[in-house]
Amino acid sequence: MGAWGPGISSNDEYLDVYDEIMKEFNNGTPIETALNKVVEKYETAFFDDTNALHNMYFAAIYAGWECGYLNNNLYNKVKDIIETGKDIQCWRELEASASDLKKREKALTSFLTKISTPKVNPKKPKPLKYKPPLFNKGDVLSIKLNDGTYSGAIVLESIKTSEEFGSNFIVKAYMNNTEMPTVESILNAKVYSYAWYSKIHYKKYIKHIDVIGRVDIKFDYSYPTGRIISGWNTFVSDYKDVYYRENVDIKNIVLFLKLTPAQISNRRR
Repeated sequence: MGAWGPGISSNDEYLDVYDEIMKEFNNGTPIETALNKVVEKYETAFFDDTNALHNMYFAAIYAGWECGYLNNNLYNKVKDIIETGKDIQCWRELEASASDLKKREKALTSFLTKISTPKVNPKKPKPLKYKPPLFNKGDVLSIKLNDGTYSGAIVLESIKTSEEFGSNFIVKAYMNNTEMPTVESILNAKVYSYAWYSKIHYKKYIKHIDVIGRVDIKFDYSYPTGRIISGWNTFVSDYKDVYYRENVDIKNIVLFLKLTPAQISNRRR
C-alpha cells in the first residue's frame, strides 16, 4: 500500500489519478471525458488490487466534484465502498493499526458528506505552467527527517522532464544525525537511495530541506537514470532498511558520484 497516512489523499494512487484527470481537464478536455478515460485506464491497471481501486475511485469522484461534474455510477460505487465498510475491511486486511482504522473511518465519512453536495464554485480549466526543478545540479542538501534526525543528499541532475515539470535526480545519504550534517559528512556517508523528484506535492515537505553547499558533478544524467521516480513525502520519511541493503555495496556517496549513468541504471535501484 503506497500510503503514508489514513487521509483520503494520503497515498500514491490517489495523487496519480487526481493529477492525471486534472491535467487532462486543464489541457481542455471536458471533465466527463477526462474522468471516464482515466478511470477506465486505472480499472485495468488496478484490477487485482482492491486498495488501489478504492483510492482511484475516491480521486476520480473528487476531481469530478471539484469541477462541477457528478458521475452517478461512480458516486454510487464510492458510496457503497464507504457505507458497507469495504474500504475499512481492506485496511484491516492490510494490517492497519486500530488508531489508523478509526482515523480512516472518520476521513471516509467526511469525504462522502463533502462529495454529496455540489461544489459552490467549481474549478475552471487552468492552463498548465511549467514548474522547474526545485534544486540546482550540485546542490548539497540537509534533510530533517520525520523522526527529528538529520540526513543529507546530493542533487545529481536538474533538467526538464516534461512540458509540465522539471525534475531533480538525487542521491540520499544513510544518516541519522542529531545535528544538521556538513557537506563532508554527507559525501562520506553510506548511500540510502536515489531517485527522481519533480516539483509536485512538495510544499508540505520543503521546510524540512536546506541547501548547505555545492559540489561538482562529473556526469550528465538523462531521465530516468536509475528508473526510480519518488515523492517528497518519502524523501523526508524515516528510513526503511530494505533501501539501504540494496546499496550497501557502495562505500560512500563519493564513490557513488563516480558511477556512470549506465552503471547506475544497471543496478536494482
